[in-house]
Amino acid sequence: MDWATRLKVASGAARGIAYLHEDCHPRIIHRDIKSSNILLDYNFEAQVSDFGLAKLAMDAYTHVTTRVMGTFGYLAPEYASSGKLTDKSDVYSFGVVLLELITGRKPVDVSQPLGDESLVEWARPLMFHALETGVFDELLDPRLGKSYNEIEMFRMIEVAAACVRHSAAMRPRMSQVVRALDGIGNSDDLHNGMKPGESELFHTAQQSEEIRLFQRMAFGNQNYSTDFSQTSWKS
Repeated sequence: MDWATRLKVASGAARGIAYLHEDCHPRIIHRDIKSSNILLDYNFEAQVSDFGLAKLAMDAYTHVTTRVMGTFGYLAPEYASSGKLTDKSDVYSFGVVLLELITGRKPVDVSQPLGDESLVEWARPLMFHALETGVFDELLDPRLGKSYNEIEMFRMIEVAAACVRHSAAMRPRMSQVVRALDGIGNSDDLHNGMKPGESELFHTAQQSEEIRLFQRMAFGNQNYSTDFSQTSWKS
């Protein structure tokens, strides 16, 4: 995919998830947001698919304690470790999808050097560096070369960094993600008063243990298929 197509897929998928979270009645938490559940037609219009694990959320404060289900590599750490599910779990998973589009890497790749198997943990310091300096080279999919819009790339990295924050409460809502990807509104909406990368400074012992548990569960598990599925629809 060229850059324009990647951005189109990201924006279309974000709008679909935002509709589930904020415009459906009752709201829907998808619970298995991943690249292979984003279907593309021949114009690369994105549609979110596979609602087999979806849960209804009756109000904005619902926390659904449930058996953990989903796909390793995309699961939010707090959900993987405790089973407590909110719409911010989907936001984390979507952040992983954005990182796939940015980097061209799999969510979990055991062929990578020790410590770099997790896409999110590998990307965190690189995202912080990119947002501080505007230098993206180490983070980006080499297949993109220099064929991308720097402002749009900065924006997508900024959104991805906000979505995969360790603290679920500090992640943005999907409507904020949509506006940011579309270049609408103030990017401060994403940050909740926190600079990109700043959440790294505030890990609690519980959060650190959640992350370690998540990594132990993910590495050495199953086959990780991260391809986007392409199909077409008739109107």
